[in-house]
Amino acid sequence: MNIIMAGIDYSMAGIDIREKFSFTKSSQTSIYEQLKRDEDILGSVIVSTCNRTEIYLSCANDYEKNPFELLCKIADINYSDYETLHRVRSGSAAFQHLCRLACGARSQIWGEDQIISQVKNSLVFARENNATDSILEVLFRTAITAAKKIKTTIKFSREESTVALKTLAILRKQPETPKKVLVIGNGEVGKMVAKTLFENGFEAAMTLRQYKYSDAKIPDGVTAFDYSERYRRIGEFDAVVSATLSPHYTIEKDKLLMSPKIPKIMIDLAVPRDIEISVGFLGGIALYDIDTIAKDTISMNHARQLSEIDKIIEKYRNDFMKWNKYKELVAI
Repeated sequence: MNIIMAGIDYSMAGIDIREKFSFTKSSQTSIYEQLKRDEDILGSVIVSTCNRTEIYLSCANDYEKNPFELLCKIADINYSDYETLHRVRSGSAAFQHLCRLACGARSQIWGEDQIISQVKNSLVFARENNATDSILEVLFRTAITAAKKIKTTIKFSREESTVALKTLAILRKQPETPKKVLVIGNGEVGKMVAKTLFENGFEAAMTLRQYKYSDAKIPDGVTAFDYSERYRRIGEFDAVVSATLSPHYTIEKDKLLMSPKIPKIMIDLAVPRDIEISVGFLGGIALYDIDTIAKDTISMNHARQLSEIDKIIEKYRNDFMKWNKYKELVAI
């Protein structure tokens, strides 16, 4: 067994750098296709979220390449520009990191709940691309199981456990609390934000792409209109939250200036960014991005909890190692 992972995250790089490594599904498919051409790479999984991009490889025993350098080469990114902004882990260290990641102990928002689904979805997408092997399948499934056990055993100490609650806190602390909020994007984060805002007394509306109307699930109490109408109707709102997976801006400064009224609060939860950076330089506009929203330091209490988390991880690490040892014996 030769597992190697490498990644770049919020602790090493700001959003301006991380968004260069934010790969769309189609980009990931292309990366997987190129990785599969290397006979020494037996399996691969890419985990790409707003906080990080990581690549996990299952390799031949004598394979020693840096996965991050390999990823940069495939994505046509100059590795030398970012070689100090990533970490490489292998074996047990890679397993421990993945378990910590899946339970939210590696997130900007301590103990966030969404990451476990993101890790699971990363494995599913790699499988759909025929990119995984049995080792990575069991590695990820074991880490996800460990994360679920951690989440049910340990009560994470935090006042705000999700991006939605952080967004709510930003809106509440404004000198004039906004009443009407437009949420651009109807993915997991967008729906979570809209639902949280409505439940806390805000009027919330979401945008929908026309082709998604038939199967879109809008939270109770939240209204919706077509994405193409966003500039025409943006003046109806006091604040805008954008959370899409689009590689293009959802809010551009020049088009925004054509509106007779511009919301004073702009919150960008996307990586790459949804809202053009220059919007934040307009007079009277406050623009927040995922880094400014999710700033969080690990307190002494977090460190204590991390020790408890690692004890649980050790049990699952032993299970994984026993499985691998049995697999190797059967193969002899």
